[in-house]
Amino acid sequence: MVKSFLAFYEQNGRLPVWNFYASETDMMIGYHSVPVIVDAYLKGIGNFDAEKALEACVTTANIDDYRAIGLCKQLGYVPYNKEEESVSKTLEYAFDDYCIALMAQKMGKTAIADEFFKRSRFFENVYNPETSFMQPRDDKGNFIKGFDAKDYTEHITESNGWQYFWYVPQDIPALVALTGGKDRFAEKLDSMFTYNPHSAEELPIFSTGMIGQYAHGNEPSHHVIYLYNAVDQPWKTQEHVSQVLNELYLNNPAGICGNEDCGQMSAWYIFSSMRFYPVDPVSGKYEIGSPLFPEVKMNLENGKVFTVLRRVPAVPTNISRGLK
Repeated sequence: MVKSFLAFYEQNGRLPVWNFYASETDMMIGYHSVPVIVDAYLKGIGNFDAEKALEACVTTANIDDYRAIGLCKQLGYVPYNKEEESVSKTLEYAFDDYCIALMAQKMGKTAIADEFFKRSRFFENVYNPETSFMQPRDDKGNFIKGFDAKDYTEHITESNGWQYFWYVPQDIPALVALTGGKDRFAEKLDSMFTYNPHSAEELPIFSTGMIGQYAHGNEPSHHVIYLYNAVDQPWKTQEHVSQVLNELYLNNPAGICGNEDCGQMSAWYIFSSMRFYPVDPVSGKYEIGSPLFPEVKMNLENGKVFTVLRRVPAVPTNISRGLK
């Protein structure tokens, strides 16, 4: 797969975004070939040319006239009066840039790493402390007026402000700090899962599998369930993971609550059913959730077996302990 990305780069001068029948559709945003390449490189998968791969990533991230990348580099965010889907593009560019920084750092390319680590912080520039949401800004630095996080607008890709607020997988602690600390972040997470759309509200086609404002049928929400772990409330992650596994995946022809989208709905299910999930997919770290099965075994390439066991806590023998 990585080699095919690099072949596309050699023929087109950039990495692919959303190829279909050997043609670039540019249907989605960001330059997400990058995290696939970086994940493979950091895990030692494949024998592709790492120098060529980093070159392809950096070149793609510096096409200034492509979807306001140049403006994003200049201003530190994509301005909404110059480019649609500005909030989502700012956040997704920042994650891809973080991935480039990690690869460059691993390869000893300090200057490239420093530049892209700086760009990976651009998510801070669309955070409005007055509303506590990621919010569109114009090219003069002004936040858009009349912003309502539950609205679906042209400024956020197939989602709303609630669903895209959490898209900082590269630095969740920084997002927690922006929000005001762990307690405030936990309260906002609670609201995400309890602030239900109005019964008369007509939701867009991609908002399915709803739990409050959380949309399991649309991928930007998928990591949010696991963020309770970052604020020391893992039982809430486990509760919501169990709810989704058991209620939003069914054994029938309409058993997936949203668009499968290249396998992500199934990937979430497989990861989560085994009790772990990559909130930041290039970090090599996995968040713990709630297992669906008593035991899962994975046969590894080196002949070893990785086993996940679900243990049921022992029931206290003295249930009156602590009572008078």
